[in-house]
Amino acid sequence: MDKVKKVLLTLLIYGALQAAVYAGGNGYIMGHITTCTGLLNNYPADTKNWFYRGQDKIIQYWCYMLFPGAAKSIKIKETTHLFLNPYEMYTGGSSVLGEDTDRYVFENKWIDPNGKVICSKIVNWDKGSASAKKIIIDSKEYIPYIFVNYIEIDTAVAINGQDSLPEKQGLYHINLYVNGKPAAVTFFEMKN
Repeated sequence: MDKVKKVLLTLLIYGALQAAVYAGGNGYIMGHITTCTGLLNNYPADTKNWFYRGQDKIIQYWCYMLFPGAAKSIKIKETTHLFLNPYEMYTGGSSVLGEDTDRYVFENKWIDPNGKVICSKIVNWDKGSASAKKIIIDSKEYIPYIFVNYIEIDTAVAINGQDSLPEKQGLYHINLYVNGKPAAVTFFEMKN
């Protein structure tokens, strides 16, 4: 059992380092990333990295990020679309995306121990639509954003991008991409 704990701790440290490296050159700050059993007031009710069939019903992903508040922005009316087209994002087909620091595409992939994607969700966010809540860090203004997604253990939730159930026992990982680039990874273990 101690060996499993050491492996999980190593993977969590690796995930934190990856988040720091991935987010470093993109202007945003990765805050807290966790899996839990649910949310209370849009905040994790707990933090949990292992889930049991028959005991747990859902696996909740929660990621808190801060995005620069004062940046050059391209107004939505100046673009050809009122949303970010994921196809353009991943193929590089849009000339606007390289310049726009107000619109983001988040992609969340849940991957089982064999490398199969069991859930994938894409969300668009326009920083201009964010609440008036601002955070000051080192004299710079940031706007918080919380990305959440969950899967159920016994029933697939199609609206969340869940294609299949976490049937395999073992270590799963959840990747978060921001504008097509890796931003964070976290892990959880499925047990019987």
